[in-house]
Amino acid sequence: MILPFALLFAAQAAGATSSDDSNAAMIANCNARMIEIPVTIVGKAGPKETKVKICGKVGQTQADWENTLKDALNKVSADARMSPSIKDQIVSGLKFEIAKLPAAGAPKLQEPQAQRTPSIAPALAAPLAPKPPVDAGRAEYSALPPMPAPLPALSVAASAAAVPPPLPAPKLTFRCLSTETSAGEGPCDTLERGMMVTVRAGEDIAPGTSLRFLRRGENRAEVDLATLRRGQSQQFSLPARVCQGVTGSRVEIQVIRASGSKNQVVDSRGPYELRC
Repeated sequence: MILPFALLFAAQAAGATSSDDSNAAMIANCNARMIEIPVTIVGKAGPKETKVKICGKVGQTQADWENTLKDALNKVSADARMSPSIKDQIVSGLKFEIAKLPAAGAPKLQEPQAQRTPSIAPALAAPLAPKPPVDAGRAEYSALPPMPAPLPALSVAASAAAVPPPLPAPKLTFRCLSTETSAGEGPCDTLERGMMVTVRAGEDIAPGTSLRFLRRGENRAEVDLATLRRGQSQQFSLPARVCQGVTGSRVEIQVIRASGSKNQVVDSRGPYELRC
């Protein structure tokens, strides 16, 4: 999938026309600079994975390519006809690609020149006369300032009140359904791109509960859980950012519960094999 605005932008940068033949030629020659952003589209037939391709121009400099990505980001953000879910995925992918670009015009650090220390010829250096010993007399310890008063001891009750008590882990069951095979719903032994994840509550789930997806320890996405009664379930598609930039990895799912103004990790599932 190639966005129409991306085709138009790359065609203008190359000096081409907006005809179908010129667009096809530009796509065929998109070998200089190109990025592909994975996008999940949810339709009547279920979620579908596709890619948004953005091409550069042959001979572009690093700064020109960065301007191409920023222009694409501005056009996607201003497109009122695009679905918000698709727009968020494309905007996140473009920001990720822009952040990976090396900073242009970064000043080079120069090593400071070593300062030359004037040498003194041994024959011209005057010998230092030894100082006569000074009799300091007997040390007067009474002249030292008094020791500060001891700090008040922190009570056990006060220290315990500063740390909120740990929250119990909610009873949750995870089931996964692959959209690439005809197999039915089963345990989440392996996570795949576009997979549908079902979370079933074994007890009443309080508000402020969420799932955090960690890929090799890096936070890739979070999904907020609804207020569920015992026996109710919530289904969602595996977040696209979990698979972004890799073909395979390992993923851990943390269960987060709100505790006042802070969040607590109360449970961890996995790690699961990830196939993208």
